[in-house]
Amino acid sequence: MKAFFAPLSIVALGVTMSTMASAHHSAAAFDFTKLSTVSGSVVTFDVINPHSHIVLRVTDAKGTRDIAFEGHSASNFYRAGWRRNSVNYGDKITVSYAPRRDGQDGGFVSQFKTSSGQIIGFGNLSPSTGKPQ
Repeated sequence: MKAFFAPLSIVALGVTMSTMASAHHSAAAFDFTKLSTVSGSVVTFDVINPHSHIVLRVTDAKGTRDIAFEGHSASNFYRAGWRRNSVNYGDKITVSYAPRRDGQDGGFVSQFKTSSGQIIGFGNLSPSTGKPQ
């Protein structure tokens, strides 16, 4: 019986560990040395784990389009001052973000200003890791 369960346990552990490792991803896609700012109307504002997702409808020289942003975890947003009623669909907000390295629209949120004027931020983000310094 041990001859059967020992290899099975090793395989199960390997599958579990590889799944956990692939679930976490880095912030390497974002350039934290060049923060940008954009204003728009909230299409979605999902504060979830492991990373929050924000979509803004922006109108600028390129026209009107939806731009997706990634952000910190729900617990980080909460510690920064965000509450469930801080941002709602249709609110106009301003987002400061680290742009995508590939030049596409969007990026990683470093802070945002709500329609009521509240600034919710995450401190100085490390240019190499995207985490607060």
